[in-house]
Amino acid sequence: MTEAQVWAVIGVLAASFIGTITVTTQLMMRTISAQIGELRNEMTARFEKVDVRFAEVDRRLDRMENRFDGLDRDVQAIARKVFPHEES
Repeated sequence: MTEAQVWAVIGVLAASFIGTITVTTQLMMRTISAQIGELRNEMTARFEKVDVRFAEVDRRLDRMENRFDGLDRDVQAIARKVFPHEES
């Protein structure tokens, strides 16, 4: 262990080991970041589709509410003609 070549080999092995760990860590972090970004984009797209569907449901419910309001007015008008003396 007193030879300079032994210390040189130990230094090269340690440097390559640290370099390998660094490169592997960086590649894993980039991969994870890319996957998270892709997942975020997919979730955003799905939520936008759900929002569009909810807007369609709201529009349909509004149309039904308008129809029921008209129907209610018609039934009240018929009731006033059939039962003219009974007011509620």
